[in-house]
Amino acid sequence: MRWVVLILLFFGAVINFADKSIVGLAAVPIMKEFDLSYAEWGLVGSSYYWLYPVTGIFGAAWADRLGAKKVLGFIMLTWTVLQFGVLAIAALPFLILYRILLGAFEGPYSPIAYSHADKWFPPKLKGFANSVVVGGGTVGAMIVAPILVSLITIFGWKVAFAALGAASLVWFFLFQFLTKENPVEVHEQQKKKKAKLEKIKWKDFLVLLGSPTALFTTLAYFSTYILVVWFSVWLPIYLVEAVKMTPGQMGTSVAVIGVISVCIYMGVSMISDHLFKKNQNWRSSRVYVVAGSMILGALFFSSIMIFQNPIWVIGAMCLAKGLTYAILPIGPTIMINEMQERGGLMTSILTSSGNIAGIIAPLVTGYIISLAGGNQLLGYNLSILFMATLVLVFGILFALFVKPVKSTRGQTNEHTGDMDLKSS
Repeated sequence: MRWVVLILLFFGAVINFADKSIVGLAAVPIMKEFDLSYAEWGLVGSSYYWLYPVTGIFGAAWADRLGAKKVLGFIMLTWTVLQFGVLAIAALPFLILYRILLGAFEGPYSPIAYSHADKWFPPKLKGFANSVVVGGGTVGAMIVAPILVSLITIFGWKVAFAALGAASLVWFFLFQFLTKENPVEVHEQQKKKKAKLEKIKWKDFLVLLGSPTALFTTLAYFSTYILVVWFSVWLPIYLVEAVKMTPGQMGTSVAVIGVISVCIYMGVSMISDHLFKKNQNWRSSRVYVVAGSMILGALFFSSIMIFQNPIWVIGAMCLAKGLTYAILPIGPTIMINEMQERGGLMTSILTSSGNIAGIIAPLVTGYIISLAGGNQLLGYNLSILFMATLVLVFGILFALFVKPVKSTRGQTNEHTGDMDLKSS
């Protein structure tokens, strides 16, 4: 059952990130249809995240109380309605309203999915399980790009959006009929912890969020998520305008970056899991692995400012995306460990705080490119320098200050769900 759950969470993430990224793949026809400037397009990209952080927190807390299966089913149905509603959009204000609402109802998906996967897998597989969910995001954002570009080219961008609405509806039925809420062992433990969940002290919770581990894990996630948004909103335009690719070449390149980067950050996650299984040390197996990957990724990303050859650009972006994204699957594992009975809420704090970057990144990139005037390449390079610096700085701070607490519950046995108490 655990693998069925994971596969469906993977495909849910595919739809989630395809919904996010398709607006970037359709940027050229949308900007042309509504006669948008770069600053206005930055507003469209940013609007998706205006309610995303808030609804991510409340949605995940709701899932902790009502169950992930019910909440995921509900939000997936709203995606269906909103994506079909795109067919009626005729002006910029309606496009922005649609993106705001879509972001509001898609915000809870990632934290709920991470927390749900955490219930089903033992510690030695948690990094891998979360990397599969994150991998679904990359597939949705990048690997399916050629398919989405073809739909946009042949049928128009509105029909392509509606096709994703149909995919959401199919996923809803599959998830409701093929999965259950929890493994038996976890279900029994949650029943015993119900009273504890109701008596959470918010003062203590806020103190926890201000701890170095929670704070700098969130900041590292935040800096990386700026790249996530840039890859989603600006990468297609960058490849067409700065690297001079055709739309077809752009779609293929985006897919290549997606495939290779998935392999890289899943590999990093598996290395982290292997080290954790071997030494049970959070610092060496989780923190240092992630921090080192972020720092290397930032350096590769900044290199495309110097080497503009298309082959190098694609190769460097594969490495940059794959290495920096290591925080996305492993960060939730660290946060859940800080307050395990509130796994959904903890991951929602992480992802929603990180997704504040979604509000900032498109606006900042659009503003920087506009400041460069007619020199688009300079504008893109300045935005790349800004993002690479953030990832580098917060990667270093993550290594210095994140010191996860010893687990208060034990590791889950791979077959039975029983616990032992090794963690450090």
